[in-house]
Amino acid sequence: MKKQTIIMMILAVIFCFNLPSSCNAAFAETTPQNLKIPALAFDESSINLVWEKPADYTKIVNYHIYMNGNQYIGEANGNKSSAALPYIEKFYGNSSNDKAQKISIHNYKVTGLQPNTTYTFTVRAVYADGKESPDSNRVTQLTTSIPKIFNIAEYGAVGDGTTLNTKAIQATIDACSVGGKVLIPAGTFKTGAIWLKGNMTLEVAKGATLLGSENPEDYAYHFKLYEYSSDERFYALINAEANQKTGIISNIRIVGQGTIDGNGWQKNVEQTAYLYAKNVVDKDGNLDTNHVLNIGILAKAQVEKLMQMGLSFKSSYPRRSNLITLRGVNNVYYDGFTALNPSNHTLVNIKCDNVTVSNVTFKTFDCNNGDGIEFIHGNGLTVFNNFFDTGDDCVNFAAGLGAAGQKDKPTQNAWIFDNYFHHGHGAVVTGSHTAAWIQNILAEDNVIENTDVGFRAKTAPPIGGGARDIVFRDNALKNIKNQAFIFTSGYSDPNAVVEYEPARIPGQFKNIRIENCTVDTAGGAAIEVQGAQNGFHENLYFSNIMFYNTKPMKINYLKNGSFENLIFENDKSKG
Repeated sequence: MKKQTIIMMILAVIFCFNLPSSCNAAFAETTPQNLKIPALAFDESSINLVWEKPADYTKIVNYHIYMNGNQYIGEANGNKSSAALPYIEKFYGNSSNDKAQKISIHNYKVTGLQPNTTYTFTVRAVYADGKESPDSNRVTQLTTSIPKIFNIAEYGAVGDGTTLNTKAIQATIDACSVGGKVLIPAGTFKTGAIWLKGNMTLEVAKGATLLGSENPEDYAYHFKLYEYSSDERFYALINAEANQKTGIISNIRIVGQGTIDGNGWQKNVEQTAYLYAKNVVDKDGNLDTNHVLNIGILAKAQVEKLMQMGLSFKSSYPRRSNLITLRGVNNVYYDGFTALNPSNHTLVNIKCDNVTVSNVTFKTFDCNNGDGIEFIHGNGLTVFNNFFDTGDDCVNFAAGLGAAGQKDKPTQNAWIFDNYFHHGHGAVVTGSHTAAWIQNILAEDNVIENTDVGFRAKTAPPIGGGARDIVFRDNALKNIKNQAFIFTSGYSDPNAVVEYEPARIPGQFKNIRIENCTVDTAGGAAIEVQGAQNGFHENLYFSNIMFYNTKPMKINYLKNGSFENLIFENDKSKG
């Protein structure tokens, strides 16, 4: 190489380092950003990596992952740890989806690591010509030591599917040392409500099922979703709760390749779904008592117990158990297991910060109120690689009700990506409990198929607050039963029994961007905005969306809306 060429190369490097506003900015346009490890997303043999797409990501086809310098260890598109990826690949392998928005996989689980060892990682974007971007930032993580195992079988639990193991499992949890792991081994272990503590892992092993008891006596009562609420409920199958006695709880992991089954409802004849209570309602839209009690298991038993205590059916029905309820926990990690058949909601996180949900399979279709994830008054939720087939909303955000709810902290800072949504009332949902505001959410690179709605925002004037500062981008939607995107102030639940003081200012939705999406067939309006006369929704932006076979938009009470490059194409043969 000529001396002059070498000098010019050195000067170019110096030039870039001395002018970060030009060269470094250019690198930032193409370099993966903010590589990090979500809360508790590592153990003695694996580390989960996630990263943000660069500003200019349209030509990126993959990402390469490097460890300890330049040791190539894998590609994001080959991430075998994802429960969603097989369904995503099948979706794009279908030629009828050739026009669907292409999504990007930007996470990777590194496996086969050594315990108590430090590793460093970086990521590079890959383009169609095979070239790589510069390195992302580097992250360093120490794997944990091999944890001490507390096997519930060694504490007397019997996995025969009939023995009640509540005392044995709780004794195992109570005995678990800091950093230890409570193991549910292969077998079916029936239990009532159990309580986790901080700094522990609950692992449901491959071939294991943690099965909820069908007896309501095995679940404590008087749980409240909100302190100010009149709505008392049964506690969940799995619980953790920070209170004045226990103080703050930190670091709970619920993992494994097994199953957590709430035993809430019977299955249909085809064994493809749980029977849906709302199939039979009375003339006022309320659930038919006999129908619900005929198809329920634990759900039926809990409702009947409350009715025996003097409550009406309508008042009893919403008080059923969730599958998992954590309150006041800092750092939560869910990974790998299958969640089945809750009596009510599935993963409920109340005032929990830094929650990660990865590689979980939700099979709650068509359990009544069988929402996948509930995030309430929390700060920091990361949701990726999950399969959702739910009986209600898939990922739902809530922030309290009315005047009292507005005094609480907002629900904020969530990132939802690389998931497959198969059934659910809404894939990503804000509300209807919106009092303290739901804010700062990014939902990107998801495949949404067969849900009732894609992005669903719902509130009512007495609830107050709302949702704001949300981006929903780069998602592929198909066969949406109702609206692709809805923002409504007219939501009501005829079966709700919560009483609360109304908010003085109506709930609203504002500063929300829907962009770079495709919608292939929707039964309702492509976009529906339904505000209120004294509560307009505002600053809703829609751009670069392709709609196939959808109905016209419905827009009422919207202020400062923007609609840019929306293309509607209908197949006349479909009517």
